[in-house]
Amino acid sequence: MSRKNNFDIIRLLLAAVVVFFHVGYLSGNPLFDNLPRYFSGHLAVEGFFAISGFLIFASYERSSSLQDYYIKRAARILPGYWLSTAFCLAIAFYYGSFHVGKFLFANLTFANFLAGSIPGVFESNTLTGMNGALWTIKIEVMFYILVPVIVWLCRRLNRDAVLWTLFGLSIIYRVAMANHSTFALQLPGQLSFFMIGALIHYHLEFFMEYGKWLTLGAVLLYLGHIATGWFALRPAAIATLTLSASLLAPTIQGPTRWGDFSYGIYVLHWPIIQLFVAAGLYRAHPWVALTLTLGTVAIAAVCSWFVVEKPSLAFAHSRRIKNRYPAVTPS
Repeated sequence: MSRKNNFDIIRLLLAAVVVFFHVGYLSGNPLFDNLPRYFSGHLAVEGFFAISGFLIFASYERSSSLQDYYIKRAARILPGYWLSTAFCLAIAFYYGSFHVGKFLFANLTFANFLAGSIPGVFESNTLTGMNGALWTIKIEVMFYILVPVIVWLCRRLNRDAVLWTLFGLSIIYRVAMANHSTFALQLPGQLSFFMIGALIHYHLEFFMEYGKWLTLGAVLLYLGHIATGWFALRPAAIATLTLSASLLAPTIQGPTRWGDFSYGIYVLHWPIIQLFVAAGLYRAHPWVALTLTLGTVAIAAVCSWFVVEKPSLAFAHSRRIKNRYPAVTPS
């Protein structure tokens, strides 16, 4: 696959959408109540999952072994995730709350729903959660675990039949659980977005040749979803449009020429918003608070990339190369 694509910039834009969505959700200021209407956090997450479906299947197919694959996945997702957990612990200690055992256990096991809050922290905020954005990370991790199994099935059965079957079953589950949103939004309810990403990966030449027509079809599907409310039309529409922007649109680098800052934005923005809400800044000076939030999140994401994420990826890469080509001792 050509390196000329828009994956990094699209992920950056999706992360920015999530930030604005959560400002509206968390700030408690009526001035920002409508932000979630114009910046859909759910749509952004679905776009992330579509890109992940494409890239993770590609990553697995390029891996020299299962160990190689999991080292790459761990190096990409864990350092930033641990940084966000450490940041939340630092906030708790600043507030003088040391009852963090349950929260730490829940985060380290990706079971954030077990302890989303820490006693004594953000208790005056609209929501007390330390980092509500992390609910998607466990879905991503579960998907990482499933990919080798799915590829194994694809190699022994008909590949497209396997992927389309999983796509269909995911939609059936999501529709069946429509009245239980907590469960509907978990795996396998999100698997349909991953599967469209996987299908586009495996049919990339076809997508590149006929992408404009597939994009038009995706637009019609999405309009149909808006008109009818039928969820079944949504995954193929959102995933195809996201990957069209990533693969077919003219390449745009912008700030991503210096690094992939989207993950840092995603895992760090919630506690930063909560800090400004707790300080009363969103109530007293909402536009100042929003400006400071965006600036702080940007600085935090840059630091996360250059201090934590990039070095971890480089270290993991060197370990993988060493394991693949061990040094030969002269006889």
